Amino acid sequence: MKNGGSELIEQNKKRLSIKSMYFNRYLLVRYVSALFFFTNLYWLISLIMSDSSLFFIPLVLLIVLLFSVAEQAKIFSNHTNNAKYTIYCFMVLLITNVGLVVPTSFSSMFTQLYPFLVNQPKSKILVLSILVIGILLSVLIIKRLNRIKHNEDKHYKRIKKYEGAIN
Repeated sequence: MKNGGSELIEQNKKRLSIKSMYFNRYLLVRYVSALFFFTNLYWLISLIMSDSSLFFIPLVLLIVLLFSVAEQAKIFSNHTNNAKYTIYCFMVLLITNVGLVVPTSFSSMFTQLYPFLVNQPKSKILVLSILVIGILLSVLIIKRLNRIKHNEDKHYKRIKKYEGAIN
């Protein structure tokens, strides 16, 4: 009886280990999602406190991010390679960041978008730098999600090796 119980425990450990390995394929995605979430949350709070009429931009981004976060939480219990809401989320973030480059650089909307900054070249360079980082991170995550979707990521190969070793 004791031997059968320890085998069951060992099988459960292996199953949980594999489940965690599949979930960890999305680790970078979760960190970048958190970064975007808190960045947009602070931006939203700043816009609301400044009575800017453009508060809806970070609000919509936060809502889109929440769909991605919900999908990421669901992936732990029900693994999938196709995190479609997360891919859509990062496409929306990419499009938004690209779309904000022009108003940030050449438009009088700068003060409405970033009322907490002084409208001067240094501020614009700072915001443009943040937007470019957001664009690069979005592209990186979209590529990562596509590799995961097609099982072309390094983690998948490690998982398959591990599964082969324990079976």
